[in-house]
Amino acid sequence: MKALILNTGSELKKLLMKKKYLVLTVLGAIICILRIGGNVLVSKITGGEVVIKSNLIMEMVGFVFDILVPLIIFMAVTDLFASEVQEDSMKASLLRPLTRFKVMTSKSLAVFVLGCMVTLAMFVISLIVQIVSGNSLRSVPITFAAYLINMIPLIAIVSMALLINMISKSPTLAMLLCIVVYVFFKYLNYYITPVGQMVFTAYSQWHKIWIGNVLPFTALISKIGILFGSILILYTLSYIIFDSKDY
Repeated sequence: MKALILNTGSELKKLLMKKKYLVLTVLGAIICILRIGGNVLVSKITGGEVVIKSNLIMEMVGFVFDILVPLIIFMAVTDLFASEVQEDSMKASLLRPLTRFKVMTSKSLAVFVLGCMVTLAMFVISLIVQIVSGNSLRSVPITFAAYLINMIPLIAIVSMALLINMISKSPTLAMLLCIVVYVFFKYLNYYITPVGQMVFTAYSQWHKIWIGNVLPFTALISKIGILFGSILILYTLSYIIFDSKDY
């Protein structure tokens, strides 16, 4: 376990050294500021007659969990798998005193931790903007719980990107496939029901089934089964391919 944790830290350090993840987080912060700036602009245009008071932190959930964090996860998985294979640096990872399962798991954990870090950063940024804009903070605890709950489905996003990287040797192709497959599944979620509800991407905003809604026990178990079943299948297939490859 200690070796797994140390290797996860090493892989996470690789990702944090790449400036593109910081740039994407900063862009997310700018979008957050522009969102509240739009409310202020409406207020000024109407001479103060229309004042929009909103829970900015919750409004950013869709952007954070449907767009920003999945994009960062796709990039990170591609960096640690397809890119390393192309650069012939995957061998260095496999030379460490770890089984292939632990190598793959440590890389996956590093990506997941990065996704969680970006999520928390966006929460803090949104909170600061919410405070500066003078909006109410009464719902902050519930909103924070929503952000934490929504981190769980990120594991499925990591697993999907992992499997795609296992079957692609080109980083560019892997990244493109991640985006295309993800968008396709999202299309199913929004426009083709109930088929779309059988795909794990339907639960990227998982807080909706835990906070504010009372679902029948059977429906809740079904949704949990879809999410964790998808994770198990995707991760198992990824490991089978990873273990059989000659790097």
